[in-house]
Amino acid sequence: MRILLYILVVLVLLSTVPPARSTKSKDDCYPKPFYQCRLKCKSNEYSLRYCADWRICCRHRNRWK
Repeated sequence: MRILLYILVVLVLLSTVPPARSTKSKDDCYPKPFYQCRLKCKSNEYSLRYCADWRICCRHRNRWK
C-alpha cells in the first residue's frame, strides 16, 4: 500500500512541476539584422544558443572595441 501511495505522490508531483523549456519559440534567434541561425558562426560573430533545428544562433561582435 505504501508503494502505491508513493507512486501516486510522485506522479502528482511530476504533473504539477512546470516543464523546463521556455514558452518562447526557438524558431528564430531574435531580431533578424543582428542574429542569424547558422551551422557555424563566422569569425566576426559569437554563439548565443541553439535554434529549433539545432543550428547555432550567432550574433555580430561589437566592431567598435
